Amino acid sequence: MTRLGLPSIPCHNHNHSCSSGVTYFTAADGFQCRGNGGLVQSSSHNHSQPSGICCLKSQSSSEELSLKHIGETAVESEHTDVERGPPNFERIMLRINGLKCGCCEGGISRAISRISAIKNPQVNVVLARVEFDLDTTRLGVTDVIKKLSIKTGYTFDEHVAAIATNSTHGVIATVDGSADRSWGENPKSTMVDGTIPRIHQQATRVHYDPNKIGARDVFEYYQKFDPDLRLAPPAAHPSLAVGGEQIRRALYVFLPALALTIPVIVLAWTPVDHNNLMYAHVSLALATVVQLIAIKEFIPNALRSLYYSRVFEMDFLIALSSTIAYIFSVVSYVLQVEGKPLETGSFFETSTLLVTLILLGRVINEFARCRAAKSVSFRSLQVDEALLVVPGSNTPTNPKTRRLDARLLQYDDQIKIPPHTKVVTDGVVLYGGSEIDESMITGESIPVAKGVHSVVFAGTNNGSGVLIVRLTALPHENSVHKIAAMVEDAELTKPRIQALADRIAGWFVPVIATIGASVFFIWLFVDKHHHQNTWKNAVVTAITYSIATLIVSCPCAIGLAVPMVVLIASGVAARFGIIFRDFQKLEIARSVTDVVFDKTGTLTCGFPAVVGEEYHGSNASLTKGIVLGLLKDVNHPVSASIFRHLERDMRMNPEKNIKVAEVQNVMSIPGEGVQGTYANNRFLIRAGSPDWLNVHVLRQASTIFCVQVGGILCATFKLLDRPRHTAEMVVQQLKARGIEVHMISGDNQGAVDDTAHSLSIPKKNTKSRCKPDGKMNYVRDLQRPGKVVMFVGDGTNDSVALKQADVGVHLNQGSDVAKSAADVVLMTTRLHDVLILLDVSRAAYRRIILNFSWSAFYNIFAILLAAGAFVKIGEQIRIEPQWAGLGELVSVMPVVLIALQMRWRNYGRRYRAIEYDYLRAEPPMREHRVQMRQQNSSSEDGEYCGLPSGKKQVVGLWKECGQK
Repeated sequence: MTRLGLPSIPCHNHNHSCSSGVTYFTAADGFQCRGNGGLVQSSSHNHSQPSGICCLKSQSSSEELSLKHIGETAVESEHTDVERGPPNFERIMLRINGLKCGCCEGGISRAISRISAIKNPQVNVVLARVEFDLDTTRLGVTDVIKKLSIKTGYTFDEHVAAIATNSTHGVIATVDGSADRSWGENPKSTMVDGTIPRIHQQATRVHYDPNKIGARDVFEYYQKFDPDLRLAPPAAHPSLAVGGEQIRRALYVFLPALALTIPVIVLAWTPVDHNNLMYAHVSLALATVVQLIAIKEFIPNALRSLYYSRVFEMDFLIALSSTIAYIFSVVSYVLQVEGKPLETGSFFETSTLLVTLILLGRVINEFARCRAAKSVSFRSLQVDEALLVVPGSNTPTNPKTRRLDARLLQYDDQIKIPPHTKVVTDGVVLYGGSEIDESMITGESIPVAKGVHSVVFAGTNNGSGVLIVRLTALPHENSVHKIAAMVEDAELTKPRIQALADRIAGWFVPVIATIGASVFFIWLFVDKHHHQNTWKNAVVTAITYSIATLIVSCPCAIGLAVPMVVLIASGVAARFGIIFRDFQKLEIARSVTDVVFDKTGTLTCGFPAVVGEEYHGSNASLTKGIVLGLLKDVNHPVSASIFRHLERDMRMNPEKNIKVAEVQNVMSIPGEGVQGTYANNRFLIRAGSPDWLNVHVLRQASTIFCVQVGGILCATFKLLDRPRHTAEMVVQQLKARGIEVHMISGDNQGAVDDTAHSLSIPKKNTKSRCKPDGKMNYVRDLQRPGKVVMFVGDGTNDSVALKQADVGVHLNQGSDVAKSAADVVLMTTRLHDVLILLDVSRAAYRRIILNFSWSAFYNIFAILLAAGAFVKIGEQIRIEPQWAGLGELVSVMPVVLIALQMRWRNYGRRYRAIEYDYLRAEPPMREHRVQMRQQNSSSEDGEYCGLPSGKKQVVGLWKECGQK
């Protein structure tokens, strides 16, 4: 056994040292024990107070990992500050503690931007989160946290994502006892120096490769040597924990201030003898404690922002106003003790109530912000426990099960989904049948029937049936996790209109401070010279108006106007199965002037049926086998349909002796077809569009697919793909909005014209035989006059067009949404989701404008009211300074409510109703169109396909080719 004493090992990722006496280990090929930076975190880990957790680098091995390979440790420490070497950027996520309002973002952003080792910083004040790329060869995470804490006054926690990398994942366990507890007769090298490999006093993290060994096997293996070993409670993800700690912290500050303010108000407002100095002494003592709370809460942050970021934040105005009010209260107290009381009497209730109401507003705002963030979080759909089917159960319909933590699931586990419960993770149904509500993923409220071989998704709700499901994705990589990750990444992006809000918020506090000072001198002059008051009373009057003006104004509503709407809009869109990957596109989508659709798989169903086939040779069975071998791994809809057709023929007609041929060097040519070699590279096989193969086809209202072997045409297939039943309705709705609709395809001109005619798309807005670069050029040509173009495709040969478009939309067909090149991913194939996307974009923009309008109206009206602009109408038409503290609450709550209103509207109901009415009213018209297509197809009997040699050959495509 390798024995290593590690009294102090610097961490190669985070520049801090391990605590003395604690040892760590790594094992070969997939096993390693790490501290911070590991893949599963301790719930108590906090980087603002370094815990001495060390990251140890593992050595790789070519051996296959199994339990017997837990051994052969190798420990290596690395000093990042000795030699920089090449940059090593890591994505870091920090949670912000103590964030007070939306206008705090500017100071945090400036502080981050001044750290040279940080790139691509993103701050979200609603989620209280910051992400950035950190060059760990120049600076560690702990050092970044210290710098940010000093410059901003907030504390930061690093969130170590509980997500596997490409090769490793981790489990964390808790152990009772001290750090030197032995695990008994452990095999060689499962521990170092006889101690548990732990990340702190009561926690152990073990890393492994889930493709080689599962979490449950690792955990149960170690549990043999220590029965007290338990799985540690999972740490809450920041999207679920957001606001909780801030609310508690705000309450800890607010409740003492409230308890001290109530006696002051009672003494000031009840009919007692105010000349009794005892009341004044008590009020002074209580008000002083409240002021100390205010000093600790507001002044340090205000001074830090002013010194480090050269920014006046709202805390500066609050600190200035509360301090002035308190000083004036003390002056009033001194004058009362000297027997020269002011006409206004005691002033302590003003300073204490001012501070307390500000703190109350922040508690309520934090609560509203927290609720808004959680209401749209997908993380809550994850299930914590699963019913694992015990291997060897002989009754598949009612197998023996045991309950376990979902984190211990492994690939190919079988889990039971009881009635009316959530699906634990993605999988395939092995036994049973039920209906599953997938509305939380796709937005479709109608339950989906599931049976054997059906795919189920994590977080969806099972109906009344029982399902036995084979797991295909671990909880950290299932559909809920991927969607949530994309939504959260998008929430960190900023629409361009956010820059306007940032500029306004940056100038807000200096302008308000100037206005407050002006109000003081104006009222001092007016009260002295116009009202003929004494200088003492004039100063008192001027101070009350000035303090009220400083406090009642609030830039927080401006700071939250955009991010709050972005947060809610992202959640609302995701609930309808629309995933924005960049929220700048949310802003752009409302201005779309042209929508370009790909044809196959987008406007059409993507499952073309083979309605005709012709083999130009004596051995059709051999040709079919070659085509099967060529197309078996090709995902293009046309190729997949032909493969399914021939596979069915092979299965249903064994007498034909069709055998899948061995085809080598298969390669897809985007926009053209597929090619490969056959018979030890003796023959080149090419299959695809007639143009690519130089085969001349007369005008067709269908898709033609040709196959050449050695340059000779051997087979021709004719396919028809019907339009989606919602396609015409969507096209008509887009036209009604004044949006121009286009359709492009790699298919032949006849098939494109036929689809365009059935959907009422003008022929001038169509283009056929488009290769991927042709689609991109078509979009670019539309953009040249300044049009805003949306491209909608199914992802097949569409990547460059999706990138070129102002808004690229991927109509998901079950592929990995995380790999899409589009700006927006539609989780279903419902075309009317394009309309919902546009509606959400316009609704979000309207609410952003409404929020800005409310913020401007509130601040202008409240400042005028507090400054005394309306006292000529009535002396009581003003805001007293003690009530000005409610300004933050009054200004921010409407911003939150305006954003939340998006959640109360069902954007999809309107289009489902239109779609239903359309389908119910249109059968006769659709029947007529089918008949027309059959007539067109029958008239094209005996079409000629020209061979490359120029020799004509008749391809017998019979009348039935037009039938579905």
